[in-house]
Amino acid sequence: MAKIIQLAVVALVLYGAWQAGSAQLDHFKLEDAVRQIAEFRGDREDADVRAAVVAEGSRLGIRIDPARVTVRKVVDHIYIDLVYTRPVQVLPWYQYNWTFAAHVESWQMPGSRIK
Repeated sequence: MAKIIQLAVVALVLYGAWQAGSAQLDHFKLEDAVRQIAEFRGDREDADVRAAVVAEGSRLGIRIDPARVTVRKVVDHIYIDLVYTRPVQVLPWYQYNWTFAAHVESWQMPGSRIK
């Protein structure tokens, strides 16, 4: 009986680690995509860059509120900050709302454009 309980506990830990790891991996993918958006901004307006960030989040299955995405340009340096909360099912019966934040700064490449 003790072995069954130990296996159940191990299975629950692995389940939670898999769910949390998947959410973190998606965050890293989003952060990388936002960095590319910043680098290849071109002459687009801040609203277009914000829309591109939200669209990239949607592509990855991450819901991002456009109001929580900040885009600033200082000369040729670009700053993009975003915060979003994502539900993560850490246990089959428990969901945790995990808040992610990303800060990306990049030099704009001359003549570059976003996707």
